Amino acid sequence: MVDRNIVRRHVLLALLANALPIALAQQTPKLQIKSFSVGPDQAVNYPNNPANPGYLIDLPDEHTTFMPPTASGAPYLVFAASNISGGNWGAVVLQTTDLKNFDFVQGYNHEVLTAPLQFGQCPSAWANTFDENYAAPGSVVQDPTLPAGNLIMVYEAENHCPGGVNQIPFYATTGFVRSSDNGKTWPAPVSGVAGGPSRHPILQSSDPPPSTPHGYMGNAIPSAFVDKSVNNEYYLYVTYTRYPMERVNVARAKLGSGDPNAPLNFLKWSNGSFSQPGIGGSDGAVTSSPGCPGSQFHGEINYNDDLGMYLLIFVCQSGSNGVVTMGWYYSTATSLDLQNWSAPQMILNSQVPVTTPCPGQTTGQQVDGWYPSFVSPGAAAGHTKLTGNVFFFSGCSGAGTRQMMSRAFIITAGPPAPEISLVANAEGESPAIAPNTWVEIKGSNLAPAGDSRIWQGSDFTNNQMPTQLDGVSATVNGKSAYIWYISPGQVNILTPPDAMSGPVNVVLTNNTTVSTAFSAQEQAISPSFFVFDGTHVAAVHLDGSFVGPATLYPGRSTPAKPGETIVIYANGFGTTSTPVASGSPMQSGSLSTMPDVKTRGASAMVQFAGLVAPGEFQFNIVVPNAVADGDQPIVATYNGSATQSGAVLTIQH
Repeated sequence: MVDRNIVRRHVLLALLANALPIALAQQTPKLQIKSFSVGPDQAVNYPNNPANPGYLIDLPDEHTTFMPPTASGAPYLVFAASNISGGNWGAVVLQTTDLKNFDFVQGYNHEVLTAPLQFGQCPSAWANTFDENYAAPGSVVQDPTLPAGNLIMVYEAENHCPGGVNQIPFYATTGFVRSSDNGKTWPAPVSGVAGGPSRHPILQSSDPPPSTPHGYMGNAIPSAFVDKSVNNEYYLYVTYTRYPMERVNVARAKLGSGDPNAPLNFLKWSNGSFSQPGIGGSDGAVTSSPGCPGSQFHGEINYNDDLGMYLLIFVCQSGSNGVVTMGWYYSTATSLDLQNWSAPQMILNSQVPVTTPCPGQTTGQQVDGWYPSFVSPGAAAGHTKLTGNVFFFSGCSGAGTRQMMSRAFIITAGPPAPEISLVANAEGESPAIAPNTWVEIKGSNLAPAGDSRIWQGSDFTNNQMPTQLDGVSATVNGKSAYIWYISPGQVNILTPPDAMSGPVNVVLTNNTTVSTAFSAQEQAISPSFFVFDGTHVAAVHLDGSFVGPATLYPGRSTPAKPGETIVIYANGFGTTSTPVASGSPMQSGSLSTMPDVKTRGASAMVQFAGLVAPGEFQFNIVVPNAVADGDQPIVATYNGSATQSGAVLTIQH
C-alpha cells in the first residue's frame, strides 16, 4: 500500500477539482432584506412660484436623476422632466446640496431639451415625428467609456397626433440623445419618424404608430442604469413599460465603441435573453405576476451597495369594485445578464388610494407616488444604500397642480438565509448519500460572501476533523457532519458514520443563519470513484505518480500498463472490518468482500479493498490484459450498487 499522506493528497486534489463551483455572471448578496419601508411625505423647495418667470409647472413628470457631487460641498446636478412656464415639456436642470432645497443651475438654460411642439398642436410639417409633442428625460447617465461630461439621456418621446388629429392618449417611444458638455446642450428635434443621427428612437413597440385614434400605446416611462458585465463590458440598461400590457420590461446596449456618434444596438429581454430588436421587437416582462396584482410601470434599477444586489423598484396599481390603489414594489436580482428578479414585494407604508378623475376635475388622476426616484447620500450615481430619500410626484396629473415631494426610505437587512438546492455524492452527483461519505451540498448563501477554502491543519482540534469552517456547519438528521470545503455556492462534507438510513434532513448553518431542511435519501452505500478532472479516475502507480494520459498532469502522469498493479481511490462503500471512530482523521479497515472492478468489461483482480483515510477507500487492482489502449470505462460494483458512469482509466500496452 502507498504512503497514507500521499493518499490524502490525491483525494483532496480530486475533491477540490470537483468542489469548485461554476462561475456565474452574478453577484453574491452581502445581506438579505428583512423589511423595506418609507416615511411620510415631506415637502421640498424648488422654483414653482407662478410669480417668477420660468417656473416649473409639473415637476416631476418622469424619473429624476441625481448626479452626485464631484467635490466636497459641491451640489448634486439634478435632471428632471417638467413643463415650464412659457415653454414645452422637456428636460430641466436643477441643483441641491441638501436634497431639500432646489434651484436652477447657473450657466444652464432652465430647459435644456424640449419637444418641438406643445400639446394640442399637430402641423403637417411634424407629422409622425416620434417626439412631436413630448420629450422629457427618464434618466441621464455618464457614459463610462468616454471622458467625464459625456452624458446620455434616455427620454420619453410622445406623439399625440394620429392622422394629424390631437388626442390625449400617447404613442410612446424611448428616445436617445448625447451631450458632451455635462448636459448643458443637447441635440435639437428633427422632423421624421426616425428622427436624426443624434436624436432618435431606441425602443419602439411591435405595434406600429397608428393613424387613427387609439388608447395608450408604446414603450413608455424609461429609466436607465449603467453596469459592467462579468466580461468587463459596459452596458446601458433601460427599464420601460410597454402599453397596453403594462408590465416592467428591460432592454440593453453595449457601450464602448470609442465613437460617441456610433449608434447603439439595443436588444429587448424576451423569452429568457436579450434577443429582440429595440425597434419593433417583442417584449418579455422581467418580473413575475405574484406579489403585484395589477399594472406595473415607472420602473427604476439601482445597485444597492450594502445589500450587494440590484433593486428594481416600480409602481403597482390595481383596483376592484371601483376602489383603486397604488404602491411601490421592489424585486432583487444578482445578475442583470440573467435578469433573475425575485417575486415583487410591496414597500411598507407606500400604498395609497388613486382618485379618478381628480377632485373638482373631469380628467386626470389624484395620486401620491408616481415616478419614484431613489437616492442615497454618499452613494455613486445609480447606487443606493440602506437609507436615503425617494423623490416623486404628488397631486393631480394633467391639472398643473402636482408637487415634487420626498420620503425617507430605510431597509433593514441581515445575513441571507442559506438555500440548499442539491445534496449528492461528491463524485458522480448521485442523489443517494451514505454514512461516512464525501457529499456535496449546492445552493446559495451557503458561506460568507467571498469565502472559499478547504480545511487546514489549524482547523483540527484534539485530533478531530472540524465540524465548522468560518461559521459554516451542517447536520445530517441532527448529527454534525465534518466540513472540508466551503464557498457561497457549494459546501463539501463528510457525513457522520452513524447517520441513519432512509430519508434524512440535511441542514446548513451559515453564521447563525439556518437553511430550511433539505430531504435527502441515505442508504448503506453510495459508491463512486474519485476523479481528477471529472473523467479520469483518481489513481496512482505504486511509486505514487499519477495514472492518466500524459496531458492530464504533464511530466507527472502516465497510462496504466496491462498486468500492472495500481491504486484507485473511491467513495461511499460503507462499513468496514474496523468501526469508524466519528471525527477521527485516522480511519482504516477492509471491506467484507471484494468489489467487482471491470474496465471495458474485463474484470480486474482486486488485491485490497478498504478504508485508508476519512471517507476514502483504496482499491489495489491488477490491470487486465485483454483491454485495448486508450481511455477505457471503469466501473466497480459492490452489494448491488455501481460507481458512476463516465469514469475512465487510461491504458497503454
